[in-house]
Amino acid sequence: MKTRALRNSLMVFFLTLFSLKSFGEARTDKFIIEAWGGSSTKGVIAIRENGRLKNIVTPDNEIAWLNRLLQQKYGPDIEVVNRGEPSAQAVELLHGTYKYKHSPPWAASMSGSTANIVLLNFATNDARHYHFTDTAADYVISPEQYRKVMTQLIRLAENQGKKVVLQEPHPLCGRAEKWNIAPYVQQLDSLARAQHIPLVAQYQRIKAMPDWQSLMSPDCIHPSVAMYRNKAEATFAVLNAHFGPQMAAFQQASQQRRTHQEIAVTGTVAQSE
Repeated sequence: MKTRALRNSLMVFFLTLFSLKSFGEARTDKFIIEAWGGSSTKGVIAIRENGRLKNIVTPDNEIAWLNRLLQQKYGPDIEVVNRGEPSAQAVELLHGTYKYKHSPPWAASMSGSTANIVLLNFATNDARHYHFTDTAADYVISPEQYRKVMTQLIRLAENQGKKVVLQEPHPLCGRAEKWNIAPYVQQLDSLARAQHIPLVAQYQRIKAMPDWQSLMSPDCIHPSVAMYRNKAEATFAVLNAHFGPQMAAFQQASQQRRTHQEIAVTGTVAQSE
């Protein structure tokens, strides 16, 4: 009976792994989601210290909240990796320059990545540099050029078997409103529809919240911890809707693998209490 049970267990394990092949040759021990973006991906918040604003990175950022939500539902083998770089633009990620100078160009980065899913959250810094024209000419990116850059990022990631999820930026308040990120959001939404890419709608959703500005840091650029959690819940909902069965199957396969390893070592399976 033990032999039959082990044979059936192995069959389930390999069938589950086969069902995950559409995600490319990613790691088999972790289901990896890589989050790429600027300071709101990294987790920057503004605080007042001695009467002045200071930026710090909070451990309770969107990606950390997202990691908790996914692991609570699907188990410890689902992991979100934070690749955010404060002040980064999408075009910098594409070329591996400026804020992403320590990363290879995107094509090489995706070739060497073990991610199953890639989150892309860009627009705010693209809009900022376009408004102020304060960087190299090739990096002053209009909304239309931004769409072309995002299209390249999507294509290069998908070429390596990655699933891509696009994230809208959150709205800005105060003096930062003049950066005018709305046209970038419109281009992102249009691109997501055209290419059938899952989209986390943050911009209009947050703007529709009563007194949403109170959930921003005092600089009116970065979210508060409460807003980061709010954003994480929206991102979780999109991931759950589009990739829930795959994440559940992966966690099942991981549990099967641990069971086989335990049987191989001890000849038995520990009984949970």
